[in-house]
Amino acid sequence: MDRIVSWFRQPFHLLDTVRARLKLVLFCGVFGCLFLNIFHPFNLTEWFVGVKTPLFVILTFFSAAGMAALALTQFVFRSVFRIQLTTRIGFLQWLLVEFFVISVAVHTVNILVLGLPFVNLPEYLITLKYTLLILVLPYFLGILLLFVEQQLLVVEELTVKINKASLPDTISIADENGKVTVSLPVQNIICFKADDNYVVLYHKRDQVVQKELIRTNLKRLEQDMNPVHFIRIHRSYIINCLNLAAAMKTARGYQVRMQGVDFSLPVSATYQQAFEERVIQQGA
Repeated sequence: MDRIVSWFRQPFHLLDTVRARLKLVLFCGVFGCLFLNIFHPFNLTEWFVGVKTPLFVILTFFSAAGMAALALTQFVFRSVFRIQLTTRIGFLQWLLVEFFVISVAVHTVNILVLGLPFVNLPEYLITLKYTLLILVLPYFLGILLLFVEQQLLVVEELTVKINKASLPDTISIADENGKVTVSLPVQNIICFKADDNYVVLYHKRDQVVQKELIRTNLKRLEQDMNPVHFIRIHRSYIINCLNLAAAMKTARGYQVRMQGVDFSLPVSATYQQAFEERVIQQGA
């Protein structure tokens, strides 16, 4: 019993983002429309005998009404009532509300098509029954697809972490002819600065910052450097994120300070978005 209670109290975050909710709404709407029009479950062809409107239009209208109701619950109701689906039990409770709202929407369409009075409990109960039977499959299939997508992202993140952990401790830097001119630990590299036809390498050796002049260019270096650690911030600079001391936002953009050097480096407008995504937001 405790295991069951614990399972229901587990975190649920599949529908936290607008993107995930939109995917669920679209998937349920499209799946429901195709399913109804292709298979005509529960003898639907006999339900609307005598109705002039084509069956395809009626079933599509049913699907659109259900999709609109689902969008209403996910985007409007949750926003207005500030509903956060943080646990599995909370999600299942909210699911009952969604099924009710969707059944009312489908019932309304059914009443309009058949010309029956809206307050018709027997008709509503029938509509509720078949709405649930039709909706359960696409809804939970959509949740399953969101879960699989989330797990794939987790696997991707783990892969990146493993690749980071397996990066070589030492990096070799070659000149324009491909000849290795310097080889040193990755964490010792501070930054690269363009200087005409050369690149100045700032690095640490025995806790002292030293400079090496290499005949190459930053474009070639940028292609050779592993993007996990190195990022281009300016047409004249590439920095090693491992030795980033501070990033300060100014009116003209970011200024970065590197460990061991007494000067600041600018982040140009061309590279600012990539710098923010790589360093500021992810905390490289």
